[in-house]
Amino acid sequence: MAGHSHWAQIKHKKAKIDAQRGKVFTKIIREITVAVREGGSNPDTNPRLRTAIDNARKVNMPSETIERAIKKGTGELGGEHYEEVLYEGYAPNGVALMILTYTDNRNRTTSEIRHVLSKHGGNLGSSGCVSFLFDRVGIIEIPKESISEDELYEKSIEAGAEDVEVGQISYIIYTKPEDLYQVKESLSSMGLQMERAEIAYKPNTYVEIKDMETAKRIFKLIEALEDLDDVKEVIANFDIPKEIMEASL
Repeated sequence: MAGHSHWAQIKHKKAKIDAQRGKVFTKIIREITVAVREGGSNPDTNPRLRTAIDNARKVNMPSETIERAIKKGTGELGGEHYEEVLYEGYAPNGVALMILTYTDNRNRTTSEIRHVLSKHGGNLGSSGCVSFLFDRVGIIEIPKESISEDELYEKSIEAGAEDVEVGQISYIIYTKPEDLYQVKESLSSMGLQMERAEIAYKPNTYVEIKDMETAKRIFKLIEALEDLDDVKEVIANFDIPKEIMEASL
């Protein structure tokens, strides 16, 4: 499990660099519009929107861009209509993939994902083929330098979290999906700064990868998928030793 968590944190650290090229902006704009369509345009009553706006500000998205995304969600501005679609599939060595997307054209997105998977030794599966290997959870990341491990455990329990994992870069706090925003607000009120807060998937079963070449193939596949504009995130159930992972990147 440590291998998977370390990879996830490397990805989110890299996302700050990608933001300079606009990739993260595109994905957050879509998250904002979907959040507005599902829960309304008021962040005070729509915690998913409030979190998306927080994420936008973390990557220095201009307020005007955030407002336009909200107006797209309400229909005040024309444009594409995005929906959240989950794809399931496999990477090399039988590693399971959950591919989260925001798309305005399912046929295009399906075709692009299938092409990338085929090119990198994976394949697209049917709905439900791997979802049982993952749990839907709330995930909050806290920078390790901002708080001690003992203090974080204490505050997380007080806030209602389910579990805390110590990653290489940050602490990872897990919550029930329905408790994510409440726990996030509680931790914020305690003065904690968050790198990430969202509902996602966590593997409950892992495939161990011991050789560098297979690790490289998996990383290239995931990066190629996440380079697609429609893909928000890819979650995989691999466990790769840290030394092999770092040598493969």
